[in-house]
Amino acid sequence: MRLRPAPVLAAVAAVVVSLWGQVPAQGAPESRPAAARALAGALAGAQAALAGETDRDVTLSLRDLRQHRDELSADDRASADRLLIRPTTSTSKCFTLVCVHWSTTGTGKATSAYAAQVASVAEHVLETYAAAGYRAPEADGLRGGNGLLDIYLQDLGGRGLYGYCDSDEPRTTGGARDAWAYCAFDNDYREFPTHTPQQNLEVTAAHELFHAVQFAYDYDEDGWFMEATATWAEDELYDDVDDNIQYLSESPLTQPAKSMDHFQPFGMRQYGDWIFFRYLTETFDARSAGLPTLVRELWERAARDYSISAVAHVLAEHHTSLRAVWAAFADANRRPGTSYDEGAANHYPGAAPAGRLRLTADRPDSGWTTTRVDHLASATYRVVRATDSTARHLRLRLDLPAVGRGSGAVATVYRTSGRPETTPVGLTRRGDASARVAFGRDVRFVEVTLANAGTAYRCWRPADTGFSCRGRSQDDDLPLRMRAIAVR
Repeated sequence: MRLRPAPVLAAVAAVVVSLWGQVPAQGAPESRPAAARALAGALAGAQAALAGETDRDVTLSLRDLRQHRDELSADDRASADRLLIRPTTSTSKCFTLVCVHWSTTGTGKATSAYAAQVASVAEHVLETYAAAGYRAPEADGLRGGNGLLDIYLQDLGGRGLYGYCDSDEPRTTGGARDAWAYCAFDNDYREFPTHTPQQNLEVTAAHELFHAVQFAYDYDEDGWFMEATATWAEDELYDDVDDNIQYLSESPLTQPAKSMDHFQPFGMRQYGDWIFFRYLTETFDARSAGLPTLVRELWERAARDYSISAVAHVLAEHHTSLRAVWAAFADANRRPGTSYDEGAANHYPGAAPAGRLRLTADRPDSGWTTTRVDHLASATYRVVRATDSTARHLRLRLDLPAVGRGSGAVATVYRTSGRPETTPVGLTRRGDASARVAFGRDVRFVEVTLANAGTAYRCWRPADTGFSCRGRSQDDDLPLRMRAIAVR
């Protein structure tokens, strides 16, 4: 579900997400209290999300409630069922790919002309996804009148909401991971002043209908991956709107020390993660029908895998590794204005270095510096050359965890003129390295980016952690050590 940052409009951000059918058996350590917390949060979270009373994502709140519905008490099941029914409307019209449902009276009323406008945008979006090779949203039998994708128009903007999608396909333990979808859109998008109503409709359709496509692959996929790729899709279909730039204030660009794959119960980080998929699709730029093919490949793999594991496997198919790509991504984020096609024009933000090391004639050796980095995060040190230094080169020594745990490093030389010169630092299997880069009088500074692309998890925890595969990373808080020596 699309959201607006809380300082701008009360909207929605994230929820507790769980992978259906993966909860450990009752009686396992921590399972009963974890299950109790999940049950308590699922119903309350969905109620608050639909009311617009909290920064929760309606799409994933409803999914979470559906996953726990049968575990609720009889009274709570009745309350849940009232939330899990499709919206009520009085009028419908079916088009080629969608049926639009609306009411002609009340606060959520709409017109037939607006319904046709919604259908036109929605069908353009769906046709674009289909032409690019994505699965179509699945037919829902006779729900909504026929098997077409149903879109319900409601006064969501009055609650600070843009739209959401859900699935009322019956779920059984051990059943298929895919599911059909239905969606709800605002009835006019006039409550949101940042863009025009048409622009808000367009990017909402791109985002929400990408969720409907995602459901055809894996309804139960990791929430951060679902929201990041749906937010990525907004800009691919409607590049001139640039609504997703707002989320970069909480993203790997501005928060490199935070693990990327965390779905926050309250927050926007998973939406800001779209920049990772923009980096991937600018790096691996093959296209089909105008859309990059890489994200489609990721979802094809995710249909039988989970989020970051799917990313790692697809990158391997492209003859590289998540470890190498993650280090290069972390380094590129040091200069987003030149690293991304729209970075300068759209003023992509950045972050300060994690630390600065100043080397002088009297102190040419920084000594060993240690930082601790969590999985799918990074830290960058800036090594500055003092004016009294006579050095010509910078010798770097690295002592990182073994490469099997995701360690990577990149050194970039920033001269007084010209483009930065980037060099991946080769590591031994144990994570050690010795490298030499320019550090003469024409060098302003050198940045050394230390990256942790660890993807080892203890998956399917009793209480959802918000990370990939609902797991706990085994690669957090790893010590990464470096030493910089100015030499002639």
